[in-house]
This record gives sequence, C-alpha cells and structure tokens, in this order.
Amino acid sequence: MDASRPYTVIVRIDSSPEGYAAAEYSASLCIKLKVNFRLIFLFVVALYRRTGFQLINRQTDQMNADIREDAENEMVKCKQFLSRFESLVPYEWISIKDEGNIGPIIAQFIKDGLQTPIDLVVVGRTADVGIKKIVGGHVSDYLITHLSCPVMVVKDTYDVSDDEGDR
Repeated sequence: MDASRPYTVIVRIDSSPEGYAAAEYSASLCIKLKVNFRLIFLFVVALYRRTGFQLINRQTDQMNADIREDAENEMVKCKQFLSRFESLVPYEWISIKDEGNIGPIIAQFIKDGLQTPIDLVVVGRTADVGIKKIVGGHVSDYLITHLSCPVMVVKDTYDVSDDEGDR
C-alpha cells in the first residue's frame, strides 16, 4: 500500500440489523487504525429493469416508484444511525441508484465509480429483497466472488433494542 494515500474502507449500509452491524464494526475498526483512512458508507437503491414491453414497464415504473420512496425513508434511518459516529470518526456518505441487483451495482461502482484503490469492503450478510432475492441471492456472496479487494462479511446483527433506551 502507498503510504501517502488513505486506507480506504467501503461499507454497504442499509437499515437492516446486519447493515447496522457492518457500519458499527467498520467505524470501530477505523477508530483503531493507526493510519490515515477514508471511510465510505455506500447506500444502494436497486431498481427493477425496464423492458421493451409497455404494459410491463408501467408495472415496473410503479414498483420502482415504491422502491425510491422506501429508499428515501431508509436513507433517513441510516443517516440517523450513523450520526452516533460523527464525533468519533470522519466518514463519507455515497448513495447510488441503478437498475439491477445490489451486488453487481456495488461491484461496478467500486470498479468504475471511485478514482482510488479500495483496501477493504465491509458488508452485512443480507440478501436482495423480493424477486431479486430469488435471482440475486446474498450480496456478500456476490462481492466475495466478484471483487479483487478483501471483503469482510459481518455476520452479527445490530441489536436495535439497545437504541430504545437512548430515546
């Protein structure tokens, strides 16, 4: 590793207990690092692909509108969760929206979207949702087999009941 560039960690964040566990683990890891680091929380909105059929596209557009609305609510929850780290560790928030499954979207973003080498990808053990779950499977499995950088899978789940006492 080039000592002049930061150790770059990308974390796939979502509002699942696994996504929160991955975020918490990666923030703790970066706090302990004795080197300059760059921590990036990546939020992915995976939309259904449009087809060449008008009738199907109307249904797809409606499902995608629902996905976008749900994603806005989920982003708010994730940012609220991440606010606990603001005074402890500097981080960046990147959200991307694309058609397809989450794993390939992340892999393509890492390959083309960042102008810096990635040292570590941290992801919770979650699957795509709905029909994409059947087709896409676990995001972590996809990333392990398709990325050329190390991938850490956090199998724990964040216990959201711990947050209930904070209110």
